[in-house]
Amino acid sequence: MLSPTETAAALDDGSLSERAMTAIRRMIFSGDLPGGTVVQDRKLAEQLGLSRTPVREALGRLAGEGYLRRDGRLLTVQGVSVEDVMEILATRRALEGETARLAAGRLSPEQLAAIRGAIEGMVEPRAVSHDRHWSVDDLVHLSIAEASGNRLMARLVKELRERTRMFGLSRIPRRFNPGKGEHLAILSAIERADGAAAAEAMRRHIDNARQGILDLLAGTLPREPEPNPVISVSGTRT
Repeated sequence: MLSPTETAAALDDGSLSERAMTAIRRMIFSGDLPGGTVVQDRKLAEQLGLSRTPVREALGRLAGEGYLRRDGRLLTVQGVSVEDVMEILATRRALEGETARLAAGRLSPEQLAAIRGAIEGMVEPRAVSHDRHWSVDDLVHLSIAEASGNRLMARLVKELRERTRMFGLSRIPRRFNPGKGEHLAILSAIERADGAAAAEAMRRHIDNARQGILDLLAGTLPREPEPNPVISVSGTRT
């Protein structure tokens, strides 16, 4: 039986492992750790200000979830190709069209108001960070998935959205204004309890996101203005 000290240490390691996992996942999504990068627990521990034990645990879990792959004794960030992301979006189109249909009439007025408020609060691209943009996007899609009442679908939607982000934020156009309008159209159909319209609006939204990626890669879609950097108290740009 663990002593109180050992139990506290184990719990602390667990919370530190979660912290490391969240930070490393964010580095993968942001492109700070792009696909093909060999990750080293010692270096990451120094960057995160943690000991190597929770970082190793976090890396093991991320490998188990498919964010990292083992190449012999090395751990490498799993890359997502254009072909991969097209397959992911095709799967999301089918899955999220169905979750939107099932969610019709199942979001409360309070939930709808909160989601609309978050969408409409993003007024101008330069004022909205990538993290803020993605958090609102997550709020829309995951709230709808959860409202579908199908827990497996909701979990798959979350996992596929994370895989989409692994493609690299610089290669995913934010589609700031068209995306806002499309999200509001989906919510409007859900509020009217029109499952067919909600499904169609969601599928159209994902089709447009897919085309936006292809246009950006082909060089035919102009990049939206990047968010203004946040300046910390120390003067560091973030």
